[in-house]
Amino acid sequence: MATKALDTNFTLNESEAIEILRAPRRTIKESTIFNDLKLSREEKVKHASKILNSRK
Repeated sequence: MATKALDTNFTLNESEAIEILRAPRRTIKESTIFNDLKLSREEKVKHASKILNSRK
């Protein structure tokens, strides 16, 4: 599996990928900054549509 971040390629072997998948989840603290993590799929699509339409 490979991923690209900031023009740097990283390649993971199977054991590294499994280690990442087994890592405990982190709780995201509540903040006043908008994020769509807790929105339903439909709400995410609707919000993304508003953003794209505002860029026209």
